[in-house]
Amino acid sequence: MNESPARRILDLMIGYWASQSVYVATKLNLPEHIEAGHTTSRQLAEVTGSHQRSLYQVMRFLSGLGVLSGDDETGFSLTPAGELLKEDAPDSLRDLTLMYGEEFYQTWGNLLHNVRTGQPAFERTFGAPMYPYFTANQESARRFDGTMAGGAFFEDLPRVLDFSKDTTVVDIAGGTGGLLSEVLKANPHLRGVLFDQSHVIEAAKGAMADRGLTDRVSYAEGDYTRSVPDGGDVYLLSRILHSRTDESCVELLGRCREGMSEDGRVVVLERTVPPTGESSLGLWFDVQMMVLVGGTERSEKEYAELFEGAGLVLDSVLPLSLDMYAIVARRA
Repeated sequence: MNESPARRILDLMIGYWASQSVYVATKLNLPEHIEAGHTTSRQLAEVTGSHQRSLYQVMRFLSGLGVLSGDDETGFSLTPAGELLKEDAPDSLRDLTLMYGEEFYQTWGNLLHNVRTGQPAFERTFGAPMYPYFTANQESARRFDGTMAGGAFFEDLPRVLDFSKDTTVVDIAGGTGGLLSEVLKANPHLRGVLFDQSHVIEAAKGAMADRGLTDRVSYAEGDYTRSVPDGGDVYLLSRILHSRTDESCVELLGRCREGMSEDGRVVVLERTVPPTGESSLGLWFDVQMMVLVGGTERSEKEYAELFEGAGLVLDSVLPLSLDMYAIVARRA
């Protein structure tokens, strides 16, 4: 009975109930309060200024979702998934949860407008395109940077891609260096160049120092729509192309081709759109990029075409976690 078409539609329509409950728990700092010893709904209602019965119902729901465990008699505790909602957790997803529960949740309410007009829903919702909005709203910008700083797939890249013949890796728009640091830690012979805007570079220097990589990284400030550093053997483009038009993608890939060594490679980290009928996070994020910035995820064939336009050729497509892929290109 639970496999009926009606149940399928119901499951699809109530999905936001779960996401908003996880958001509320994170917004109220329930993970931190639980870890501090406030484990019942009454205790948590007191420290968060919440309505006890309502909070209990949400916590009971989160227990059924696998975010919490326990009950009000013995006390609730965090599951491994719930641990990721803490601000100080390794690979914390707190910023992601808050952004998905606030700005992105509101944005999806204008999906119909997006489909009818082609105007990104984010722009309709907040009155400005996403990146200019972030420039004017620093807390939103900080959260967005937090969502991009980590990735469960970062540590996968040096496991599937051989860097043994390379000397220098350039991370384009590398943020605070999460991806670059995983590559460097796995390959002690490599040096890294982190390329991003000046305010990001300052945060990256501290993050790299914390990781013990200061002596192996240099920094370059700039805008990848204008230039990229020269001299790299590998150019990393993580979650960049899906927000760009085909034309701007070809231009960026062309800059990387011009700057890289003779045997250099460009490594694009993105989700791909699978053949029709297959399930993939790539399909979910394809629409997400549409509503945020008018972007799109692409198929392997479409990436091959972008590479061709930039004087590159598709070399390999390597699977990573969370339906991500390392899409590797070389000179044509």
